[in-house]
Amino acid sequence: MQPKANTPVETSQPSVALVSHQSSLQTSLLAHLISHELNIECPIVELSTFSQLKTTFALVDCQHHRREDLAKWLHDCQDSEDAPIIALFNVTPHSEHEDLLAWPCVHGLFHTTSSQELLLQGLNQLLSGEYWLPRRLLHHFLQSRRPPVFNPIAEKLTKRERQILTLIREGATNANIANMLFVSEHTVKSHLYNVYKKIGVKNRLEACNWARVHIPET
Repeated sequence: MQPKANTPVETSQPSVALVSHQSSLQTSLLAHLISHELNIECPIVELSTFSQLKTTFALVDCQHHRREDLAKWLHDCQDSEDAPIIALFNVTPHSEHEDLLAWPCVHGLFHTTSSQELLLQGLNQLLSGEYWLPRRLLHHFLQSRRPPVFNPIAEKLTKRERQILTLIREGATNANIANMLFVSEHTVKSHLYNVYKKIGVKNRLEACNWARVHIPET
């Protein structure tokens, strides 16, 4: 039985959604080029309709989107259950759109000066799970790195002990913790006894205050 013409057929073939505010001749030609050269589907969509597609890769045209609108969209994408891989293109060098690289779901960026050959090469890398950034921006982000705060006491905690400290910081009781972690209250108390000894506190309040300082919020 043949599927109806208007029935979407799911496929495992990779695809790239070209996210643009307007479907111009230039946008259509670019979508055709990507589809032809990379042998993948490349539909043209708007920000508001991207989530309706079955693709997890978006190539976003920054020339027709304000930074504020893209930041809000990236926030929503980042919080989604399956955050898509996103690459920005038509980015003016040294513009505020470059700051959007701070979002973890943004894996690539192409400037307005990038050639078609460079764009295709970068998309190939991104589809393979790599990152693609201009050398200047890569250098900038590497330079701005800071060493993470290292706490030797916190490093000694087990994963379960960290979970319990986090829940204590959020105000959970032993009964709450037992229910959330599917363990008995006796087990929770045993973990707390070990935690108190490791971090050098005497009671729950001190443990809660310690966790607020030393256990990062997720």
